[in-house]
Amino acid sequence: MARYVIQSAETFCFLHSSPRTGDVSWTPSLLTAIRHGIVHEADEVAQLIEDHCDRHAAIVIDLDIETD
Repeated sequence: MARYVIQSAETFCFLHSSPRTGDVSWTPSLLTAIRHGIVHEADEVAQLIEDHCDRHAAIVIDLDIETD
């Protein structure tokens, strides 16, 4: 299963959902994003970017990418 984190290309904050309310918001903390902002489906990533990123300016970080 894929694991993605979404980062704003304008503010460099990370998108995550609140563990208490489930509301989506931005955090400067990568740790918070990893705890509460991992998205598993590419379609959901696209929808979150459309709904929450100004001018759809986002950086999608694939946590499972393999490098040599």
